[in-house]
Amino acid sequence: MGQIADALVKLQKDPVISAIKEALQKNEDPVQLIEELRRGLDVIGAYFEKGEYYLLELIMAGEIFKDAAALITPKITERYGSAAKRGKILIGTVAGDIHDLGKNIAVTLLECAQFEIIDLGVDVPAKVFVEKIKEHKPQIVGLSGLLTASINAMNNTVEAIEQANLRNEVKVIVGGGIVGEIWTRGKLKADAAVTNVAEGLKIVESWFQSG
Repeated sequence: MGQIADALVKLQKDPVISAIKEALQKNEDPVQLIEELRRGLDVIGAYFEKGEYYLLELIMAGEIFKDAAALITPKITERYGSAAKRGKILIGTVAGDIHDLGKNIAVTLLECAQFEIIDLGVDVPAKVFVEKIKEHKPQIVGLSGLLTASINAMNNTVEAIEQANLRNEVKVIVGGGIVGEIWTRGKLKADAAVTNVAEGLKIVESWFQSG
């Protein structure tokens, strides 16, 4: 793990930002900087799952990541902006849930990986997901949620997609700290469930490669 990832894991904002500014001044590949941040987030997610970090640490890490990505993203656009988009992903936090930290990190990582993202925001009703699938025709739909109650909202959204005869047109991935155990018990109607954004990115990339 590199200097930037290590500082992120330690929740040290100033060293993270300073190291990124220095790397960009040296014209280092901005995509690799995002990748190092992603590795740091992966470690933080593991700490959270083991009970070594809590929600406060996740929020702090998310804010550091957001500030770091704000420096890196323009450089990615500058260097790779003409690259063709790899696919289209519709994403939102499900109805009844207003948490967006995990979703926002996922959006940034996916955009940096050259996916076109339609971000519906938070507290998104199932019918809006259906409407936007019809409008934008994405290949993947991402459902985010932090609350236990979000499980029902996720399943309701997938059912609404099914009832609209759109289920065969999209892959559905759900994400959030509460989905792991529920997925293991077979209680989630989706193609995949993840508890950290790094794992989600790998799954999304594998779907596009196989598709």
